[in-house]
Amino acid sequence: MRENILEGGCGCENKEAAEPLFEDYIGTTRALQHWFHAAHHVTRGAGFVGDHIHLYGEIYTKIQEDIDVAIEKAISILEDERIACPIRLTRYAAEVLEEYPSPSEHTALGIAASGKMLLKGYLEYLEFLCAALKEVGAMTLGLEDHIAGTANAYETFLYMLQQREKSELQN
Repeated sequence: MRENILEGGCGCENKEAAEPLFEDYIGTTRALQHWFHAAHHVTRGAGFVGDHIHLYGEIYTKIQEDIDVAIEKAISILEDERIACPIRLTRYAAEVLEEYPSPSEHTALGIAASGKMLLKGYLEYLEFLCAALKEVGAMTLGLEDHIAGTANAYETFLYMLQQREKSELQN
């Protein structure tokens, strides 16, 4: 009886349905990381040092760590390294980024407001993603834990961006 329990594994039974979900997840997350990394570079104004290091620097660094975990989990679940193709993922991220204003075209207030909008949308997306991955049988306990932890951290970033936006509006 115990042998049967151990024969399962972490693979996905419906890889054809799961692969585009993982590509979307990783590509969208990569787009978010690129956007916040750019915000880190182009932030300006009175709050420059805090925004550069403690806001956008922390956000893009955390997102980068999350991408690494997401790719490793996708490879494990799909049992296919092609999901990590940098050409495909970068192309996907560029398509996502085209839908949003560049942080290089904004004031400090505009960057905070756009970043807040992006994170709100991403948090909603994570809820959709969890449901979709469960539906196709690609959600593992570890992946669900990772996505929940990501949402928790990004909700804190959302709070920080909201406060940053308010401080700019008061000045």
